[in-house]
Amino acid sequence: MRPRMTPKEKRFIKRARVCRIGSTDRRGVVHTAPLCHAFDPETRTAYVATNGVTAENLRARRRGAFECDDYFEDWDRIRGVVAHVRARFVRGGPELRKARTLLKRKFAQYRDTEIDSVIALRVEAVTSWGL
Repeated sequence: MRPRMTPKEKRFIKRARVCRIGSTDRRGVVHTAPLCHAFDPETRTAYVATNGVTAENLRARRRGAFECDDYFEDWDRIRGVVAHVRARFVRGGPELRKARTLLKRKFAQYRDTEIDSVIALRVEAVTSWGL
């Protein structure tokens, strides 16, 4: 893992429709969930709107893992990004407005949904393959 992201990694995460977020509860039990995200390449932050187990775990332990990939039967074409992230909970202000805009622009399903809060996942370290 390295601290800097390449432009290709940023584009890949921004384009990806689904990410997988790994989190851990207070007892160390691992949980992984597929979620829809919007990515801000300037701040290296992915935004997700969820209140489930992932949110519970990230409240307890702010560090997690973030993954996006494209699978192909031809394994020479497989590509993806894995990142270590630090979570923050955003409940108002300009960052929440920005996150709402990004999520609603990317996913039609969010356009009629009120988003009261988001989890901001800031990329701290990254690795990728096939890009």
